[in-house]
Amino acid sequence: MSIDLGPDEAFELKLIFLRELSSGHAAAREALEKLRSAPGDKQAAGELSSFFHRIAGTAETVDQALLGRLAAVCETAGDALLDGGAQASKRLVQIFADGIAGVASVLDGQSGQGAARRTTAESMAVADAGAARILVVDDDLVGARLVDSVLRAAGFASSFCCDAEKAFEVIRSESPDLIILDVVMPRMDGFRLCQRVRAHPGLQLTPIIFLTRKGDLEQRVRGLQVGGNDYLAKPFEPQELVARVRSHLQRLFELREMAIRDGLTRCYNSKHFKMRLGQEMARAQRAHTNLSLGMLDVDTFKKINDSYGHPAGDAVLSHLASILTASMRSADVVARYGGDEFGFLLVDAAVPEATIIANRLRERVERHRFELPAVRSELINVSCTVSVGVAAFQPNDTVHELLQRADGALYEAKQSGRNRVWISPPT
Repeated sequence: MSIDLGPDEAFELKLIFLRELSSGHAAAREALEKLRSAPGDKQAAGELSSFFHRIAGTAETVDQALLGRLAAVCETAGDALLDGGAQASKRLVQIFADGIAGVASVLDGQSGQGAARRTTAESMAVADAGAARILVVDDDLVGARLVDSVLRAAGFASSFCCDAEKAFEVIRSESPDLIILDVVMPRMDGFRLCQRVRAHPGLQLTPIIFLTRKGDLEQRVRGLQVGGNDYLAKPFEPQELVARVRSHLQRLFELREMAIRDGLTRCYNSKHFKMRLGQEMARAQRAHTNLSLGMLDVDTFKKINDSYGHPAGDAVLSHLASILTASMRSADVVARYGGDEFGFLLVDAAVPEATIIANRLRERVERHRFELPAVRSELINVSCTVSVGVAAFQPNDTVHELLQRADGALYEAKQSGRNRVWISPPT
C-alpha cells in the first residue's frame, strides 16, 4: 500500500502504532495464559482475536508487513475458535504464542528509538472551512489516524473517534457528511453503530463506508444489510479510499440538491427560499446591512397554457428561470415560489439598486422570444411580460411580514397595468 505522508506524520504514525502495540502486548500475554489454563475461555480468545485484528489492519502501513501477515493468521485462528465453539487445541495456542513472540521481537527491535521521537500538533486545523466533514470511527488509534491522515491530505475536514459510544454522540450533534466505520470494535461493533445511525431521522442520507477484512464476504454483505453504502477492505489503497469518498459525497450533494430544488426550473423551492430568507434577514440584522426581497409573476400566464398547452407553459417557466438567474448577482438567491411566481433575494442591496436590478430583469423578459414545443411540426415563439414587487428589509421584520409586503407590491404592479416594477413603501 502506497501512502503519501510527510516524514513527520509517518514517523508519528509509527510511534503511535508501537505505543499501542506495547500497551496491548501485556494484555495479550495474560489472555494467552488464561487460554492455556482454560482452553474453553471465550473471553480470552476474543481478546486475542481483537488484539491481532488491530495489528493486521495497520502493520503494513508502518513498514511491518511480516508482522501484519502473522497477525492475520492469528486473527483467523481466533475467529475459528470463537465461531466453532470448540476448545483451544495445543496447535491454536501455539499459533497465538508465535504471534505474541513476533510482537515482542518487533518491540525489542524498536526499543532504542524512543530518543528520536519527533512531535507534531495533536490536532490539525481544517484547511478549508467549506470542506466535506468526515468522521472516522475505529477503536484502533493507528488505523483511525491513518484513514484520517489520508483524508486530510486529500482536502477533507476529517476527524476520528476511537470509541463507538462517543462516536454516536458526535454523529448526532455534528451530523458529518460521511462516516467511515471499522467493523470490529469492542462493546458496540460497526454494524450496531450503523443501525443506530440509520434509526436517527436526520441521518438517513449520510453515507457510511465500512472497513472490513480483506476477503470477508460475510462482513461486506452484513454491512450493506444494516444500512452501509459501501465497504473497503483492509489494508486499503489511499487512492481508492479517496475515490470512494468523493463518489459518495457527490451522490449526497445531488440528493440534497434534489430536496431543495424545483424539478422544472432547477431554482430553489419555496421551503428552502423561506429558510434562506430567514438566514439573510438575521445576517442583515446583525451586520446592519441592506436586503431586498422581490416577488415576480408572469403576466397572462394562463393564456399561454390555454392556447398552447401545459408543456408550453413549462417551457416558458424554464426559460424565464434562466433569464432570472442570469440577471442576478452570484450572492443573490432565486426560487420558484409556486406556479408561475418566483422570488429573489438581493443581498446587500438597498431599494435604489434593487429597483435597477428588477427593471433590468423585466426589460430582458419583455425583449425575449420564448421558444415553445412544436405544435403540428411548427415551431412557436411567443413573448410575455412579468410584474415585479420589491420590498426592503426593515429592522425587526419577520419573514411573514417581509413576504407580505413584497406580495402586496406585486399585487399593485399587476393592478396598475402589469409589466412593471412596484416598490413597497416603508412602514
